[in-house]
Parts: sequence; structure tokens; C-alpha cells
Amino acid sequence: MRQMCNAVFFLSVLGVVALCGCGREETPRSALKPVAPPVEMPPDYVVAMVNGTPLSWADMEKRAMGYLKDDVEVNHLVIPTNRMAEAKEHFRRRSVKAFVFKTVMMEEAAKEKIQLAELDRQEGLRSLATSLKSRNWTTNDFFLKGPMGEAMMRREFEDGLVIDKLLKQKVRDRLRVTDKEIAESVALLEATNQATRVKLDGIRKQLLDGADFGDTARTVSQCPSAKKGGDLGEFKRGNMLKGLEQAAFTQEIGAIGPVVETRFGYHILKVTARTPATEATATSPAVPETVRVSHILLKSVPIDHKRMTDSIVRMKYKAGVDAYFRDLKSKSKIECFFYPDMTF
Repeated sequence: MRQMCNAVFFLSVLGVVALCGCGREETPRSALKPVAPPVEMPPDYVVAMVNGTPLSWADMEKRAMGYLKDDVEVNHLVIPTNRMAEAKEHFRRRSVKAFVFKTVMMEEAAKEKIQLAELDRQEGLRSLATSLKSRNWTTNDFFLKGPMGEAMMRREFEDGLVIDKLLKQKVRDRLRVTDKEIAESVALLEATNQATRVKLDGIRKQLLDGADFGDTARTVSQCPSAKKGGDLGEFKRGNMLKGLEQAAFTQEIGAIGPVVETRFGYHILKVTARTPATEATATSPAVPETVRVSHILLKSVPIDHKRMTDSIVRMKYKAGVDAYFRDLKSKSKIECFFYPDMTF
């Protein structure tokens, strides 16, 4: 739970980790909307202001182009030349939103006298190191290769830790998950799984009525074997999930078996071939019995109390941060001169 709410998360909110490709969402192409011909402003032009703190054109551009560069290099976003202006506008707007969020939060942190201890920094660095593993980067790489220069990257990291600590006090530490909420989540998942089971029962009835197994598997099965008509290949005992193995070695060839439940979901099996076991001879070893099996799988949703608790906490945390930001925002003077249509 701590890692989910660590400084890296807040850095991604602010756009710092986003600049280096960690813990952020890929920008969908649909997010790029047609825009008017681009207008370049002087570097010191004030794009936006929060309680008197300005965002210059130069700072906005530096952040926005960092976002763009990251999406291209890490998420392989392909931007046609004739849509580059749209992409730049999208990332400029994102950088303005990040500036507003960060500025509002940092001002509140100052009012609350939030200060970092060395332990906070060390925990933040450990979390950052974990998030960078997918890129084979170290924390030094993060600071040195970041698009804003080492000094600013380190300052942004420090600011992210401050905001993390503020939100820990104001939101995270106040979150509670009740037994009722867990029970409701369990009931919802159980109902979902039951609906899946009922659906597969209906599919089995169609098979018993003569529907082709391979065609049905290709259409409805959620296993990669669907493209092969559900064919799983040949198995000997000990190489299948227990429930499937028991069914496979007891069913008649060609029979449509009953629905079998495993940790993956619900299955219908069809044994397509069986090779009897042979005893060892003086010249050859014993050969175990094997079966060739096809199946149709509809996946179930695992019921894991810890994962459900974490999921509820994530939702509550996001809602809590949103509500806290709305409250602080309502008390702030936010002006956006270059994008007067933007809302925060």
C-alpha cells in the first residue's frame, strides 16, 4: 500500500516521473484534437498564474516537450508531421495542469509547515529506484537524463516528496476500509462469477444440442487456444490442473464434459483422443496414458481480500485527493491567460 501512495505517484501527478516514463499513462491518439495554427510566445510570457506565482512560456515549453519526448521514446507514440502542432498543444495543456496542481499543493504544504526528514528522502529514492527498473535506469540516471536539467529535476523530486507528505497527512492516513465495503465487493465479484458460470452453462447446452465445439471455442473461449479451436494438445497425468486432469482422464472421447472450475475460471472439456498406457518391455520403457484435450474457457474474477482492500483504498485515495484539491483550488486565484478555456 505504501508503494502505491509513495512519492513516485505524486511525481507522476506533477509530471516529473512522466518526463522520464515512469508510472504514467500513455497518451492516446484520441487525446490529440485539432488546433489552430500554433502561436509562439516570448520566453517570459506568463501563460498562467496561481496566487501570483507565474508559469512562463519557457517553463511550460520545457515541461511539455519533455512529456512529448517521453511518449515518443517510451510509449512509442507515433505523431504524423501534420499533427505535431496538435501534439504540442496537448502536452502544453498537460503541463499547465501540472503546474496548477503543484503550485496549489506546495503553497498549502508551506502553510502546514510540512518539512522533509532524511528518512522521507531515502524512502522516496527507494520507491523511485523501483519504478525505474523497467527502464534499466538508476536514480542518478533519472536526475541526470531528465529533460529539465539535474538541478531542476532534483528540486522537482524534493517538491514531490513534500506533496506526498502533505497528502499523507490530509488524505491517506485518514482512509478506512470497512468490513461492509469488503463484503459488498466480495458479493459483487461472486455475482459476476456466477453470471459467467451461467453463461458457460448456456454454451454447454448449445454444444449438447449439436453446436460445433471448435467453432464455438474460436468464438467465445478466453484462452489463447481459442484460435486453434480450443485444442490444448496432448497430456499425461500430472501435467494439468487437478480439476481438468480428473475430467480429462475420465471423460469419454468426444463427450461434452460438465463445467469444471479452476483458479482461471470455468471450463468445458472435450477429449479428442486417448492413448492407452503401455508397459515396459526389454527394449522399450513404459509409456503412460495420454489424452488430447480441447476446452472452452470463460475467465472468472479472483476473490482476493487483500487486492480488494487495496483497490478500495486506491479509489478512496483518488477521490480524497480530488476533493482536497478542489477545496484548495476554490480558495486560490488561478488565472490562465494563454488558454482561457481551461478548467482546473
